[in-house]
Amino acid sequence: MASEHPAQACPACKTAVDTAAAEPLARIACPACGKKIRVERAFDHFVLVETLGVGGMGTVYKARDLQLDRFVALKLLRRDLGGEEDHKDRLQQEARIAAAVSHPCVIQVFDSGTDHGQFYVVMELVDHGSLDDLMALQPRIPEQRVLEIGIQVARGLRAAHRRGLIHRDVKPANILFVDEHAAKIGDFGLASTATQRWGIGAWKWITLGSPTPKGFGKST
Repeated sequence: MASEHPAQACPACKTAVDTAAAEPLARIACPACGKKIRVERAFDHFVLVETLGVGGMGTVYKARDLQLDRFVALKLLRRDLGGEEDHKDRLQQEARIAAAVSHPCVIQVFDSGTDHGQFYVVMELVDHGSLDDLMALQPRIPEQRVLEIGIQVARGLRAAHRRGLIHRDVKPANILFVDEHAAKIGDFGLASTATQRWGIGAWKWITLGSPTPKGFGKST
């Protein structure tokens, strides 16, 4: 495992630029010529491509898996939290919880690890927006569409419950679309086992928003 990020060459003047302190995919100025360069980042064999969302404890990126030549979603723990074992342990547990559920209506977890001192979780990339996005674009969602989404989410939650898991954070931002018809439930960061007492063993990794479902379930 690499201990630090290597210097990055400026495309204009070829000066080696130290990007270790910069955030992934940020644009920083070359100290020699002033040209803006994009900070490249790879964690093990996952190369970050695009920022998808930012939360209180970290960021979700679109990444390319160089081993399997596919795009995935990568959750990265904030750098300043990397030294706190409690956060790492909780994220590792989140990865285990989600990976234990295999169902078409649940976002699949592929991998997790630590590189450059930062913990990450690799998941299936579901990039056709969330129910949150759909509600913003279409305030009055047809009843049939609502039923289709609800049934798929219920199937995913049932699959999780059969593994002894309770999601505890079901909301529009955590319901993502594979395409126009297929929905999946994701973000098990607040999940607990069914045997845990409420209020104990809960944690949250990233939240992209808590919208008010105005017009949800009303037909046009």
